[in-house]
Amino acid sequence: MKMKRGVMQLRGVLVLLAMGSMQAAVAAPLPALNLDLSQTTVSGISSGAFMAVQFAVAHSAAVQGVAATAGGPYFCAGKDSWSGAGVSAAMARCMQGDPSYPAKPITASDLDNMTSSARAWASKGLIDPVSNLQKQKVWIFHGYNDGIVKKPVSDALYQWYTSFTSAAQIFYKDELKAAHSQISAACSTGQGSCQPCATTGGDFINTCTNDQPSAQPYDAAGAALQQFYGPLNRTATSALQGAMQTFDQSPYTRQSGSSVIPLKISMANSGYVYVPADCAAGQSCRLHVAFHGCQQQAEKVGNAFISKAGFNEWADANHIVVLYPQATAALAPPATPFNPEGCWDWWGYNDYGWNMTGHYATQDGDQIGTVWRMAQQLAAGAKAPALAPTPTAVPQLSAIDASDNQSSLTWTPVSGASAYRVSRNGQAIADTTASSWVDNSLTPQTTYSYSVSSLNSQGQAGPASASVSIQTGKTAPACDPYFSLAKDQVVTKNNVPTTATCP
Repeated sequence: MKMKRGVMQLRGVLVLLAMGSMQAAVAAPLPALNLDLSQTTVSGISSGAFMAVQFAVAHSAAVQGVAATAGGPYFCAGKDSWSGAGVSAAMARCMQGDPSYPAKPITASDLDNMTSSARAWASKGLIDPVSNLQKQKVWIFHGYNDGIVKKPVSDALYQWYTSFTSAAQIFYKDELKAAHSQISAACSTGQGSCQPCATTGGDFINTCTNDQPSAQPYDAAGAALQQFYGPLNRTATSALQGAMQTFDQSPYTRQSGSSVIPLKISMANSGYVYVPADCAAGQSCRLHVAFHGCQQQAEKVGNAFISKAGFNEWADANHIVVLYPQATAALAPPATPFNPEGCWDWWGYNDYGWNMTGHYATQDGDQIGTVWRMAQQLAAGAKAPALAPTPTAVPQLSAIDASDNQSSLTWTPVSGASAYRVSRNGQAIADTTASSWVDNSLTPQTTYSYSVSSLNSQGQAGPASASVSIQTGKTAPACDPYFSLAKDQVVTKNNVPTTATCP
């Protein structure tokens, strides 16, 4: 038995060394650009959504917006996370869609543990102060055909953030019939990687038009980035002027303070970064970090996620660099963690040997620390002045998104404004110092009209913006999808394969 175990360990070491020898073929280092890290935003799908939330909480001093598609609250794995030993329990609580792991609800006690852990780690300097979360803008997406990460998990993410952040800064879209996927307007159904809205699998990149043939595809990337940065212009995919660059991730991968090859922490040799032409030329820019999901790493899906997730089109003309760090599958414990699907570490698979549950979710976590070092390198050419929005005389208001009970508004800043007054249907509803607003508790399938005025230091209102209208959607139908990870397909609650979807 000891000999067999020794052979298995040796095989693991040989695999690790073989992968390490590939470093010579990896591309050039990350460029040093003129980036303002205080305007960083992050996004992710599935395990990438968990990672985006972890990164945004750990580095909340820099991160001003986080978008999570099919993800859950910070430190969702809880005390089951140590060394990945409790992954089955974490899946049952933080995914809830595999019948082989009967769902465990995220209780009020669980949420209390998740919020109190963040506060405790912030008090010890392991993450940035949670007071920074008050300024974060949050975009959450859940498709009602998602049987991998179920809706109660995304609901818990919304609840977690309301402990730290105003509801006027949290937009939650949950009425599209999407399956577990990145929803993209960067490719059409039948072209490349995009699948129909309710389809699970493939490259997990789908197109949704709400069954209206003439409708434009829902643009998740545009909705999130405009909530974070204000009104933006989108470049057509065929007209992109920036460059996708491959870079070597190995200079940034460390464990316990020592450099390690990327595979040691389940990261790939190569990562990717989209650099708009003006950013490459030295203009001041900001950073968006996009985390892929399980089975979406480039080693598995090629350039599908980095080219078709929808972010490059919004980055190109708006001074936004997009970093696409890459996780990878790792199959040779103890030489590497056990991560067969190439997921980001949201349950502690890199924490072997640590005596602190949740180390992976702190600034010193192996993958969070690695990605932050990448961000710092990208910003190594930073110089004043930082990029700032161009003020206008009157707010230029955009209604960028709606769910069945929310609308999301954003506008250009006004020079000298101390605050802004939001009006709905001609009646003032709120004053805010932000340049965006999420209106809550609306009625489904109803049209609302909005305008915004700037307020000076005496509280006097300036001219109102042009009025914009937006219609809320239908409430999602009752739907109870499931997905078997072992079978890699949609199943019923009783674990029987099915092709049925909710309409």
